[in-house]
Amino acid sequence: MKGIVVTGSYHWGFSIRIPKTSAGGASYPVPPISTLLGALSRGYCDHAVSSKRSCTEEFINNVARKDLFWITLGLDEPLLMPYSDMMRESRIPYKQSKYKKLNEIGQWFGVSSFGKVYGPCSRFEIFLVVKDNAELWTKLAWQIPSMGSKESIVSVYSVIVDDLKEVNEDKFETNAYFPSKCLTSRLEGLEELSMPVENNYELSSKSVEAKRFIHALVPRNLGYGGYVKINKNNINQECVIYKIKDYYIIMDRDGIWSSKLS
Repeated sequence: MKGIVVTGSYHWGFSIRIPKTSAGGASYPVPPISTLLGALSRGYCDHAVSSKRSCTEEFINNVARKDLFWITLGLDEPLLMPYSDMMRESRIPYKQSKYKKLNEIGQWFGVSSFGKVYGPCSRFEIFLVVKDNAELWTKLAWQIPSMGSKESIVSVYSVIVDDLKEVNEDKFETNAYFPSKCLTSRLEGLEELSMPVENNYELSSKSVEAKRFIHALVPRNLGYGGYVKINKNNINQECVIYKIKDYYIIMDRDGIWSSKLS
C-alpha cells in the first residue's frame, strides 16, 4: 500500500449539508469521508447522472472500493468556525399552483438559515492509503475543484506519494480525524462527531440519507483543526498508526469499508 498527502487550502470555507435537515440546516464542521470521496470523483466523472445513477456512486463502486483502504482529512490550524447565514431562497417549486402566479410574487421567496464554516485560506491535508493505482489517485487529487457545495472552492498545490511506515514512537501529534473506537480513553482537544462514509444515491422523492457512519474524533482547540498529542499506549489493537511523509494518521485495521465503522 502507498500513502498520498494532498495539500491545499479553502478560499473562504465550506458548506456541507447534514442529511435529513430542513430548508436551512447546519453544516458539518469538517468534511466527512463521503465529501472527500465526492471531491475526488470530480476528476473521474464526465456526467452527474446517467440512467438514474449518480456518477459518484459509480466512482465509489468501480474505483474507491477496489483501491482505497483509508481516507481522512487534517486541518493545520484551529481556524474553522461554524456559522449560519440568513439567505433569501426561492420556494416556487414547493408552492401550490395558486401561489405561482405573478401577482403572488411575495410568496415566491423565503428566508432560511444556511450552515457554513468559515476559515479563509485555511490549509488542509487529505490523507489517502491506497492498495494500487497511486498514479490515478494522484491525478484525481489534482482535479479537486471544491469540497462540499460547489461554492466551497479549494486550491490544491501539492500531491505527494510516499511509503507507509508503522509508528513505533511513544508519543506523536496528528491533525487528522480518526475512529473514536481507536482510543482506549478520551483525551482533551478532541470532539466526537458522527459523519457519513458514503451516501444512498438512489434518485427518489425521499431525502438523501447517509447509510454508513463513522464515529470520529476530530481535533478541536479554539476552532476545529490543529494538532493533538497522542500517546501510543492509548491506541487499542483494532487500529494502527501510520506515518506518511511527516504526518501521522490513525486508522481502522479493516479499512473504511468495514461494517465495524457504523
